[in-house]
Amino acid sequence: MKISTWNVNSVNVRLPNILKYLKDYQPDILCLQELKCSEDKYPLEGFLAEGYHSIQACQKTYNGVSIISKSQGIDCHNNPVAVNDNEMRSISATFGDLRVVNFYVVNGQSIGSDKYIHKLKWLEKARKYIKEQLSSYRRLVVVGDFNIVPNENDASNFSPNDILCSDKERKALQAILDLGLTDCYKPQDNVSPYTWWDYRAGAFHRDIGYRIDLLLGSPMLINDLQHYEVHRDTRHKSWCPEQPKTSDHAPVMITL
Repeated sequence: MKISTWNVNSVNVRLPNILKYLKDYQPDILCLQELKCSEDKYPLEGFLAEGYHSIQACQKTYNGVSIISKSQGIDCHNNPVAVNDNEMRSISATFGDLRVVNFYVVNGQSIGSDKYIHKLKWLEKARKYIKEQLSSYRRLVVVGDFNIVPNENDASNFSPNDILCSDKERKALQAILDLGLTDCYKPQDNVSPYTWWDYRAGAFHRDIGYRIDLLLGSPMLINDLQHYEVHRDTRHKSWCPEQPKTSDHAPVMITL
């Protein structure tokens, strides 16, 4: 089974890229973040035409998450983690014996800001939700754009004084891992771990990035983990001629 996570930075703008990814990589499950569209504007027909199902939690202009899958998910929870009910950042469903939780974690803007405090509150709600899910599902994966670097070497210019890298954010992520989850990341020789590169200043070509797109697995899932890969090719303008302006994130895939 192939499971991918991808912050697409607008599902409609990036639809040609997503459809190409489905054809090229054939994920069984693709979790998207930052849809930036209302329910009526979500491109469901495009995914159905490719043989995929979809469940989605949409929000106009901002946020939004979905799970696109070859088989229909059941027991869907629409936005189960929320500080503000109008902020659509989470969705989960079951596929066979696998529980999938998809998060788009709050960015936080800057350390000490109201949005930073909001992020920490959201992460605590996420921890409580995952704890509940683990009590019901032994085979579970939590994926998404976490907007947190797990380790110092996951940022090209790491500083605990920067957002995404602060002690409180990383402790909140560790509290989630301490529930019994393991980061699926597997290092590759001579390849940086990054999954996000700023659009500005040639960051991708200079490989100035962050690893913030994560897949976290329960022990039963980790036992089945065979492969981990960041699909950096999607970040090149030449990869999808129909839409050369790519997302600033690359998809991350695990194979079970």
